[in-house]
Amino acid sequence: MTADDPDIPSDPHEQMQVDAQALRGLAHPLRARLLDELRLNGPATATILGRRLGESSGATSYHLRQLSRYGFIDNEPGRTGGRERWWRMRPGGWSMSGHEFLSNPQTRVAAQAVLGRLYQQKQKRFADWTTLVRDSPDLPAVRRWKDAANDSMSHARMTPEEAAEFADALNDFLGSWGKRFQGRTPESHPDTDVVQVDTALFPILPEAEGRSGEDAAEED
Repeated sequence: MTADDPDIPSDPHEQMQVDAQALRGLAHPLRARLLDELRLNGPATATILGRRLGESSGATSYHLRQLSRYGFIDNEPGRTGGRERWWRMRPGGWSMSGHEFLSNPQTRVAAQAVLGRLYQQKQKRFADWTTLVRDSPDLPAVRRWKDAANDSMSHARMTPEEAAEFADALNDFLGSWGKRFQGRTPESHPDTDVVQVDTALFPILPEAEGRSGEDAAEED
């Protein structure tokens, strides 16, 4: 792999495994915001995304090309030949070995930026929802979604091999359902809202107890 020829899968429906160079390409905050917009609201042009994010179309166009270069997005089929490209999230999605990047000094900073932003975003969106339910229970949107929204926690005793098998099965299930809704936009499906599904599978180790509090203390 070279800087001019990222090692991305030739089949856009194949899941891309993020490497160190693509990770650094993803670390730019505007690129993360662009990916988020495409993920939440479907295909769009640089002009549309610039208007939504308060950025110039030149800036969004440049960073969209960089995201495409590393394989995170591609052109929307059926919308070619116009004045502007329509971009979409890569249908096959992507994954990354966060623990490997965090343990490598050469990729640690970029991984902390990318993963930190993702984790903060996940926590903020859930906090925003629970706060809205608490403060505005009679809001029509809250009443519409309150019975469908779900938050649960479960535990099971497994070996690492069993946990990996379970995670693969769960990801296959989520992926098969997700394909039903690919390509939807606020315009094509105005009766829908974006739904966020979070899953986390990790061991509860005695060695890990209290370590996040230690990190916070060191930052203070």
